[in-house]
Amino acid sequence: MKIAYINFYSISNRYRAGALITDSSTRPVEFRITSDLNIDKLQEILYGEALQEVLYKEKFTVQLLKSMQEDYDIVLIKEKNLMSIRQEINKPVVHIQKFDQFMPLNRLSHKIINIHDRYEPLYITVNKEDEKRLISISHFLQEMYRNFNIMEPFKRIENAIKYIMENSLETERADMCIR
Repeated sequence: MKIAYINFYSISNRYRAGALITDSSTRPVEFRITSDLNIDKLQEILYGEALQEVLYKEKFTVQLLKSMQEDYDIVLIKEKNLMSIRQEINKPVVHIQKFDQFMPLNRLSHKIINIHDRYEPLYITVNKEDEKRLISISHFLQEMYRNFNIMEPFKRIENAIKYIMENSLETERADMCIR
């Protein structure tokens, strides 16, 4: 099973997103990154709190996922407002976050733990369309989490975007496919 991770990075009103497909041992299979999107002060004022949601969902995430050459089975996201991309990509979208004991549990969510206590407990949530797949997704991620930190690829994407932005690398160079 392959996982598509999505993450974002911004600095000085410059925004970018990256998508990383990994195998079940979190080894990279394909990486894509968007070009810089510069937001001016007027756009920032007019969009207000909705700015990141609009950028991340409408400008970045769906386009990135559709540009991937490798197939993937699920998408892992840290931003809950991206759950609605499910309708556009027709793949399970899984919101993943640190487990909080005060978080309400529901039928669309599961707790994932590392049996060796190397990593903190996580909480996954799927869309209603994937309710019947929640158990299999949960088992797959639970099995991965035994040996690999499934949150760590998010940091890789952020670090890659930061590296590319700081070193002014061309986007074409940032698109890579590892087979």
